[in-house]
Amino acid sequence: RELVLELERRWTRFDPASEISRANRCAGDVTILSAVTYELISLAQRARDATAGAFNPLMLDRLVALGYDRTWESLSDSLADFPEPVSAPSEVIDLFPEISAVRLPAGTRFDPGGIGKGMAGDMVASALLDAGAESVQIELGGDVRVAGTPWTGEEWRVDLDDTDHGVSNPASISLIDGGVATSSVMRRRWRCGGVEAHHLIDAGTGLPALTDLDSVTAVAPTLWWAEVIAKVAVIRGRRAARLLLQELGMAGVLVSNDANDRYEVITRMEVAA
Repeated sequence: RELVLELERRWTRFDPASEISRANRCAGDVTILSAVTYELISLAQRARDATAGAFNPLMLDRLVALGYDRTWESLSDSLADFPEPVSAPSEVIDLFPEISAVRLPAGTRFDPGGIGKGMAGDMVASALLDAGAESVQIELGGDVRVAGTPWTGEEWRVDLDDTDHGVSNPASISLIDGGVATSSVMRRRWRCGGVEAHHLIDAGTGLPALTDLDSVTAVAPTLWWAEVIAKVAVIRGRRAARLLLQELGMAGVLVSNDANDRYEVITRMEVAA
């Protein structure tokens, strides 16, 4: 718990004293960070490269323009005009591993978002194993990380619960070790200029993604990677999400906005090298 709270203090975008806020204020200049915050930003750039920009951690200004400028608990509908579409920043984040420093592109701000939550879950699991735990199961903001010996049997079992559609246990996921992350457009919704918005931003438009998926649950060896792929899958839509999971050899559950064809389970596939 203390580790999670410490990471929250370092990474929250809502505290001007956090390391992420300092890096954002210094965009355009080299900023020396703690090793753990450098690792977060490094992973985010890695995820951006791996998804050809579909995952972009530099979309914070778009969220703020849409009215998501405070913590979710205090967020209310925004009276500002709904912003015009604009493509995501194309500049890369410069990384300086030898001094744990980064240079964010000038005029951009970094959003730790779900990848921060995923990395926190991975770090907690590792810390517990190092402390002598034999079986680890963590729930962090709706995501699950498991490691070590399963409670019973040879695999961990994670049961999904789709309360948004009033369906309990539409699918179950079995895994030996890794993370299970869900990204959804159903929960974090508000209105901006009379238009309904959500927090999953399409890098191509800079606006909430227009998608035929309500949510995606992805399974990966690490929780941070499951977070990235779940988010990208929702943004891309059902057909592209199915192909993405299959190409990566990942399992997952797609939840459509079509009440007549709601659930699609993608089983893990071996992809040729």
